[in-house]
Parts: sequence; C-alpha cells; structure tokens
Amino acid sequence: MIAIVGKHGGYRKTLTFGYVCLVYHATEVFCERNYSYRNDPLGKTVGQMIGAARSARQNLVEGSSRAGTSKETELRLYDVARGSLEELAGDYEAYLVGHGVSPWAAANPEAVRFKALRLDLYGGDMGENARHEYAEYLMGMRRRFAPWLEAEDPLVAANAALVTIDRACSLLTRQIGAAGEEFREKGGFTERMTAARLEQRDVASIADGAPKCPECGRTMRKVVAKKGRNAGNPFWSCSGYPDCKGTRTVEDGE
Repeated sequence: MIAIVGKHGGYRKTLTFGYVCLVYHATEVFCERNYSYRNDPLGKTVGQMIGAARSARQNLVEGSSRAGTSKETELRLYDVARGSLEELAGDYEAYLVGHGVSPWAAANPEAVRFKALRLDLYGGDMGENARHEYAEYLMGMRRRFAPWLEAEDPLVAANAALVTIDRACSLLTRQIGAAGEEFREKGGFTERMTAARLEQRDVASIADGAPKCPECGRTMRKVVAKKGRNAGNPFWSCSGYPDCKGTRTVEDGE
C-alpha cells in the first residue's frame, strides 16, 4: 500500500543538525563572554547572532517535520537555514577582522587540528526517550568540541565557529540536493495522493472482475470516456496508462 505521508522528522539522525546545534550553543557562549553594554549597547549584535543560529536550527527542525507532506516547504526551509548560517558566518568574520586577525587559512595548524575532529552520528532512541537521549549525546559532543568552539580565547572560538559553519553548510547543500532529487524521482505529496487513489481504484477494479490488458497483461481499471464519440461511456483502460495505452470495451472485458 502506498504511504500518502512520506518520511519526515528524522533530523536528529543527520550530521547537519548536530553541527548546527554545536554552532547554536557555541554562539550563545561566545556572545555572553564577548559582548556587553559597552560594545553592544542596544544588544543588536547579540540578538542577530543568536537569532541567526537559532533560525538555522529551527528551520532544520521544521523542514524535516514538513518533509512528509510538502517537499517544496522542506526545501525552502532548508535554504533559509543555510542563509542563516551564512549570515552568522559574516558576524564571526567581522569580529575577527575588527580585531585585526584574518580567519584561519586552510593549512593553519590549529585549523588542521580542529578539522580532524568529527561528530558522531546519533544512534539513539527515536521514540519517547528521543529528547532525553539526544540531549545526552549532544552534551557529549559539546565537550569534545569545547576546547575550540567554546574556547576562552575569542579568536580561537570565532575561527572554530567559521569552520563548523562551513561544514554544516556543505552538509546542508548536499541534503538539499538529495531532497530535490528525491522529489524529481518520486514526486511529492500530491503525486502520492494520486498514486494511492489509483491503487485503490485498481483494488476496486479487481473486485469488479477487471480483465487483463491485451497489450501488457496488467490489470485494467474501469473508467469513463470524457470526450469523443464515446464520451460518457465506460471502458477498460490499462492500469499502466500512459506507459501502456491498451483498452477493452466493457463487453469485451466481461
């Protein structure tokens, strides 16, 4: 039986979401330590940075949750998440340049050491304990990355955040591509609804004693002609239409 609602809600099983969570929590720590009323009197920088990090996280959650009924919404929200990450990267880059420091070069020894760290893929419960177990997993990953992402030295923390954001954006771009390809091959919610309805019609046709297609042998379904000289009259059409255009009259089928 064709499932009308597709797969959805598996964001905790992706590395993308894990890295975005690390960026979000690291940004909270970074802003708390490095911005005050003196250098951010209206709180705009802190609000923008934490807001962008939160936007990336929450749009991933919502996009994954909506994947079962709207690929368009899923893809749009993933793209918003990617844009929020890029916005946040701009703030970290501006912080470094404002302090007279360039972001790490690819060959920088500190960058090489940090890039060697990898996030474990969450393999815990996805049922009623999912929130608890994911939080335990995430706190463990935070401890692994904390010497860089939550470093006391803001220049190290900002550089590590940029590397992590780049990694998350790369994964998210691949995720967007995979979701788009799945839509291209399988369609979305509307196509699944149509396929499920046609499947039910095929079941009903079999119950009505539907004949086999003379062209390909598949079960036929009874339909009503919508135009032409036979408009309004029933006939048997191949269930494989439009790939197969085999037909029978109702009398032939019976």
